[in-house]
Amino acid sequence: MRRASPATIIASVALFFSLAGTGLAASKYLITSTKQIKPSVLKSLRGKQGPRGLQGLAGAPGAAGAAGAAGAAGGFNPASVSLVSGSAVDDNASATNNVDASTASCPSGTVALGGGYVWDAIGGIPAGAAVSTNGPQNTTTWAVAIKNTGTPAITVEFHAIAICGS
Repeated sequence: MRRASPATIIASVALFFSLAGTGLAASKYLITSTKQIKPSVLKSLRGKQGPRGLQGLAGAPGAAGAAGAAGAAGGFNPASVSLVSGSAVDDNASATNNVDASTASCPSGTVALGGGYVWDAIGGIPAGAAVSTNGPQNTTTWAVAIKNTGTPAITVEFHAIAICGS
């Protein structure tokens, strides 16, 4: 066998140390998680998001669930709502601050859910009339009042309207 030259021995020793250093660096600086990478570097590696793909087919329907418990009786019944008109009031008041009122009462077994008024002013709505909806006087009655706030005589016919329901 031939003897190795000194140049081959030095080259072999250099190769050994270079491989050992690379292995040592790889074991010490091995990246095992994306948390070890700077966020700006990760962002540049990911790139832009591509277009959305087609939607897949619908899956098979699941089994029907158990029936729920029956609800409580009651609730709102629209068929139970009615309008009740109160007495007509004619106001031919010439005195300032004269007040007349009309009330609408709901039938027995129902309550006033809301209300309002209807009025007919002869010759248009007079400038001296002020109508106030006093609202529910109790659970079954709706009241409306008209007041002459001016000095001329006013002629107005008005009715309170109650919205009744059970």
